[in-house]
Amino acid sequence: MIFRISFLITCTLATLTGAESTTTQSPGILDYGQNDYLRTSKDLPHVEDKPWKLVCTMPYNCHFQPSIELDSEAGKVINFNSSNPLVLFLTETESYTTQTGKQSYEAKNWVSGEGAIYTIPAGVKVLSVKYRETGYDTRFVGSFECNDNDYNILWKKAARTAYICMRDHFYDCPDRERVGFWGDGTPELNECFYIFDSKSHRLCKELVRRKLEPKFYPGQHLEFLGDYGLWFYYLQTGDLDSMRAIYEPTKTFLFETYQFGNPRTWFDWGKENKDTAVLETCFYYNCLGTLRKMAIATGHDSDLKTIDTKLEGIRKSFDEKYWKVGYYMSSQVKEPDDRANAMAVNVGLADRAKWPAIYQNVLTKKTYASCFFDRWVFEALCTMGKQEYALMRMQERYRTMIPASFTTLWEHYDRWWASRIDAFDEGSSLNHGWNPPVILLSQTIAGVSPESPGWETYHVFPKEAFLHTLKVTVPTIKGNVDVGLKKTASEYNLTLTSPVGTTGIIGFPRSSFTRLDRITANGVTIWDGTFHDAVSGITWAGEDSEHLKFNAAPGTWTFTGHGELPMSSPKKDIVPLPSKELKHDSKSWTASASVDGGTFFMSSAKIPIDVSSANALDGDHWTGWRDMTSTQHPGQWFQIDMQEAREFSSITLDNTWALWDSPVGYSVTVSNDSKSWSEPVAIGSGQLGITAIHFPKQHARHIRITQTGSSSKYHWSIYQFDVYHE
Repeated sequence: MIFRISFLITCTLATLTGAESTTTQSPGILDYGQNDYLRTSKDLPHVEDKPWKLVCTMPYNCHFQPSIELDSEAGKVINFNSSNPLVLFLTETESYTTQTGKQSYEAKNWVSGEGAIYTIPAGVKVLSVKYRETGYDTRFVGSFECNDNDYNILWKKAARTAYICMRDHFYDCPDRERVGFWGDGTPELNECFYIFDSKSHRLCKELVRRKLEPKFYPGQHLEFLGDYGLWFYYLQTGDLDSMRAIYEPTKTFLFETYQFGNPRTWFDWGKENKDTAVLETCFYYNCLGTLRKMAIATGHDSDLKTIDTKLEGIRKSFDEKYWKVGYYMSSQVKEPDDRANAMAVNVGLADRAKWPAIYQNVLTKKTYASCFFDRWVFEALCTMGKQEYALMRMQERYRTMIPASFTTLWEHYDRWWASRIDAFDEGSSLNHGWNPPVILLSQTIAGVSPESPGWETYHVFPKEAFLHTLKVTVPTIKGNVDVGLKKTASEYNLTLTSPVGTTGIIGFPRSSFTRLDRITANGVTIWDGTFHDAVSGITWAGEDSEHLKFNAAPGTWTFTGHGELPMSSPKKDIVPLPSKELKHDSKSWTASASVDGGTFFMSSAKIPIDVSSANALDGDHWTGWRDMTSTQHPGQWFQIDMQEAREFSSITLDNTWALWDSPVGYSVTVSNDSKSWSEPVAIGSGQLGITAIHFPKQHARHIRITQTGSSSKYHWSIYQFDVYHE
């Protein structure tokens, strides 16, 4: 966190958004109006004779301003903030001093989060509360849905994450920093074209035309100036004027400015063993290839000879420098890096003959990449035809984010500090824009992507692996492209609605079939070993080792492949949590613990966080109980009083915010008087994030969970305690 704080001081001040009033929003910002919270921790109206907190829940992570209507005497001070403690890095808690009588007030500054906390003085009667959501003025248009809900959840959380990281520019995160990194901006720009309407393109264009800052992590510039940033934007928009405007600055950066071996050349937060020498060579090669395409598009043919000479120099020397008989590796590292080897595949420097060795020796063995860089590992796996493993790797690496109650995706996998091994990062964001599932699922797995600038031609080359059904909408500048896929043991159905002014290239993936006999379009056979020109609007587009291809004119089409298809799946699903519909309401309950109260000071910024037991019942997963007096040891306990005997058969302990504070071991007992306790109704060990505990149906008033394990490293936390009936 020392780096993070100093970086904020030196870099963030120029890029932060200022406070916005409720009446005047910045251009391009949409005001969604005032809304009711989904849940309040107290039923309103409410007043107490001591200071109290009102915790309120919103449907998803968003930018918001809390408001309140109250009745009070004058001089009482009410505090407003997000339940997300990371906002305190940038935004001080806002306060309001009451007048006499009924009154209302709305916070002036927007904050982000999934809940709000109002700190209320004694004697103040809260009549009602609301929140005003604001956000970038664009609509959610794209979608992705398949038969495996793990990937549906990831797509939706990634889309919500992308939106919350947009405002006056692309943020890395909206709470702790709001910095416009080119690295975070690359996947954020990519995902805009698969999630939002064309209003989002303004932010994309601004990033493309943004003046380069060579001292600001030059490696991130390489990630952006190639196929993944500049050329991606051009294919999506056909914006040739922007390509003309940025051609010379891009050429200058690549030919004159970029220096290999610069210690500020950043490529990934991921764990150590970064093979920077291989990475920057691959990205530089990719940028030169993009510069070559830009030179042709913008009439700079005189630069082609120089570009080609540089490209050929890298091609000739790359294997000699870095190939080690089984993988690529420079002398900077002691073992091969998944990131470096993936990029060698992605940019075409690793020929097909090397793919099996790279797959076996590196990509199935190493997970150094962060959730930012895993995008390129995933794409390399799919390029190799290993999309089945790519999807399984995605699920495994996102295993704690998929079931989490948070609606956005996090800065680090499992909240581990990415640049050091075995170090939990309490200050990492839980809404970080660099997460790529939208682009990976919509573009790579569904296979929908432009072939020529502005979507005049595009392809649909699915890599669905073990998925049986798939439906995707991609909002293009020509109109929506809608694709559906459904597989059975004998048929592969692919539906397409293609907009006017486009040609869709439909690819039937050979790997999806054990045997392919024939293909029909709208019920008419167009291929049975050879192409038949039998349907107006469908023409032959050729074939390769991966696909049989057909050109489709605008309109609605149904293609069906007949034959034999494998339907098995090696993937193990994440065990679902109890249904929210079966959860008991905990508003009137109380909690206590072996060690109660106290304050946790988060990170080197010393942000104070209340960790009293009552927080575990307030409905907010960003607030909770934590025993800060010592690490886990047998005998610690936490219990709740439901005020009356109830029937229940499972509980969940959510400590996602403090992910590694799950109980090493636990014992659950119940009581009706909090004196005589039952024999354990459940024993076990905690799971990362959310621990679900099931047991035979009970009828009791009190529930106690007792620590039976020990940890020399982690405390014990419960950020939300929920009880479920059958």
